[in-house]
Amino acid sequence: MDDDNDFIMRQIKSFAEGFGYMVGKKGANKTEIVFEQQQNQRGKIYTDIDNLLLHHKYEAAINYVYSKKFVLDRKAYLELGQWLITRLKGDPEVSVQQLQEFIHNINKYQKPML
Repeated sequence: MDDDNDFIMRQIKSFAEGFGYMVGKKGANKTEIVFEQQQNQRGKIYTDIDNLLLHHKYEAAINYVYSKKFVLDRKAYLELGQWLITRLKGDPEVSVQQLQEFIHNINKYQKPML
């Protein structure tokens, strides 16, 4: 298993490195260790959307993606939008009009800004 791709292993490794750094610096000034806060944010977003889709809440899933427009960087937002489009296309219960509107909005955002 690749430790750098596993969230829990990265956390354990970071904790161990921080602990080793603190223990190795006896007598030095206080050390502050800052862990990245949004390390697994992407996974949480995808999990949240999966849960909405599982319960057939398609409009809520689309609105959830829209709500991340200014939270994620442009590339991540477009990837999320394309991922949801793929998921929605694979579900026959999704409204065609709703899907087409979402595709239009994602494609419109994809065009370069002037």
